[in-house]
Amino acid sequence: MNSEIRLLTIAIPTYNREVLLTKLVNSIPKDINISISDNGSFLSDKFKEQHENISMVKNEKILDIFYNWNASIKNIDKSNYLAIPSDDDLYDIESFEFIEKTINSLNDVDVFIFGNNFIDENDNIIGSYCPKELKVYDYPEGLNEFLYGVDVRMPSVFFKKTFLDKIGYFDEKNFTLTAADSELIQRSLLLGKVAFIPKIVSSYRVWNGSLTDQKIATNHWMNEIDIWTNKIIELANNKLSTSQNTFNWEKYKDEIYARNLLAGLNNLYKNKNYKKIAEHFLACRYPKNAMFKTKIRIFKTLILSKIKAFFVS
Repeated sequence: MNSEIRLLTIAIPTYNREVLLTKLVNSIPKDINISISDNGSFLSDKFKEQHENISMVKNEKILDIFYNWNASIKNIDKSNYLAIPSDDDLYDIESFEFIEKTINSLNDVDVFIFGNNFIDENDNIIGSYCPKELKVYDYPEGLNEFLYGVDVRMPSVFFKKTFLDKIGYFDEKNFTLTAADSELIQRSLLLGKVAFIPKIVSSYRVWNGSLTDQKIATNHWMNEIDIWTNKIIELANNKLSTSQNTFNWEKYKDEIYARNLLAGLNNLYKNKNYKKIAEHFLACRYPKNAMFKTKIRIFKTLILSKIKAFFVS
């Protein structure tokens, strides 16, 4: 690697998945620093001996998910930029030279958003996100790119370490299930200079029967969605000037809520839990300020589920 390239660290929270973690580590060049938070202290001595570029913190007591994510960041001794993948994600190892050159050429940027593939449990690509073109925004304009939902996934987000230290890490106190990553990304777009880079550099893994599948149609999930959006609204009102704070926050809050409600309803529909669809809808607040097309999709799912439930009963 070029000597002028800034120091990168990949911070990895892991929990009892050494085989998958090894695949991730092997997709990162050996001259890139890696910080691992070993939740529950499950990693073998052999794993540590095989990887000299790893700094590790071992947590004998099992931490809650976002405490573990933060532990992987806090373990970093010195780094200019970092990314935080899950232990089952992957990188394109050839992309790191491009990542470092990009960071060097735009070193006043606080957050870099690259593209990512979505892969299944067998590493098959099932989708992707990638910025269409290079765009650089001063705060808070970058938020407009992900105003109603965050399309990128964490392995493709590179934060300036000093910026992340300033704005804070994952909110481990308010989130126990979801939204901490989306809230952190939106917080960084609201407060920092961001560059969207049109290149896919990582793969984010999606599992059938994952925690998301199990919990997305629950009150717990939806409550944390509201905690996320309320935090961003409060932050904007406290940090932005009147001329900067021109976002339609009622639409923002309800559209994100509606999209998560729809995702939960669609998950129940996919799993043929037709009778639970109406129950989940009625248990949630109605997002009246959401986009009309999103509300139509919600009611379409409700009607289809009623028809399906009639024929299978």
